[in-house]
Amino acid sequence: MPRLVAVATALLVLVLAAPAAAGGRSVPRGFFGVDFDRQIQYAGPQSQDTIWAAMASNGVEAARVIFDWRSAQPSKDVAPDFGRTDNLVRAAADHGVRLVPVVIIAPRWARVVGDSEASRPRDVGAYTSYLKALVERYGPKGTLWEVDPLLPKLPIRAWQIWNEPDMAYQWLPREKWQKNYGRLLARSYSTLRKADPGAKVVAAALTNYSWTTLDKLYRHANLAAHSDAIAINAYTRVVDNLIEITRRNRKVMDGHGDRKKPLWITEWGASASKGKFVAPGQDHLQVTDRELAKLVRDGYNRLAADRRKLGVTRAFWYTWASSYNAHLKSIFDFTGLERWSNFELHPRRALRAFRSRAREYEGCSKNGLGECR
Repeated sequence: MPRLVAVATALLVLVLAAPAAAGGRSVPRGFFGVDFDRQIQYAGPQSQDTIWAAMASNGVEAARVIFDWRSAQPSKDVAPDFGRTDNLVRAAADHGVRLVPVVIIAPRWARVVGDSEASRPRDVGAYTSYLKALVERYGPKGTLWEVDPLLPKLPIRAWQIWNEPDMAYQWLPREKWQKNYGRLLARSYSTLRKADPGAKVVAAALTNYSWTTLDKLYRHANLAAHSDAIAINAYTRVVDNLIEITRRNRKVMDGHGDRKKPLWITEWGASASKGKFVAPGQDHLQVTDRELAKLVRDGYNRLAADRRKLGVTRAFWYTWASSYNAHLKSIFDFTGLERWSNFELHPRRALRAFRSRAREYEGCSKNGLGECR
């Protein structure tokens, strides 16, 4: 999911929102979300239970996860393997966290560019067949709930169709990418709505100068007709920039007749890697631990305060946990609310800020565990 993002927007005067009144929910359910990826994806079952329990107890109500088509169906002649996704769905359902899968990465047999994981699907029908199979497994009438009747039933109702097709590392070839993505989205919308009439189709997140790209995509891909939510990924260390990026995208949506459609921020954040290593071209995203915590606190305050004006109904922090390993020299290994090391979670300063804002705006009582009653 991570990428290099450079955003040039004017800095505004920061006006922090007053916290919500205690005792009552003031944001939609699922507003406080996180991305679930990086090293914790590959933890064992016992660790997964600990991870998802920690997410739920700290106010996470929605998690954006990768459903990797390539791994699920490496051969055209075999049915999708649900082993990995079953584990994710079970862990989330056990702890009452709603999943939002982003369905990406075509297997080699289904690619336009065979040797590149960035390739768009060659056969749109093969991709939508995988989507249909996922709904039949995890939707309201999914077979998972039948084979595991003791599992709390928490069907998946929102599906994101790809991620950042505006970037070469996610979508090749680049020629006519807006039109080709529009075809994928339209077929996916039709398939998902037939499989589950109540499903919500989330357009692929756009990044960098997302508002400019979004305007072009509306003109080539008929987003208004084939999506239930528009998504952006916004990386910045400045809260005002986060709001400005969101405002500009909302303006584009309104201008294309999508005034009532929700806008989801499916990734946002910065990197607590300042002073850890040099990151040429990415240093504008590097902050200290203290600054990252302040960004979490102030960013969610502003998003909650302006959510109706901006039409934002979900905001996913990137990411729940990361290694904080400077030897990897990736700024995205310093974005986690927790540090994942030696198969254990270690809370960061930013986690306290997230929990405080989530529990305040979710209207939760303070019962010592930070859980809603």
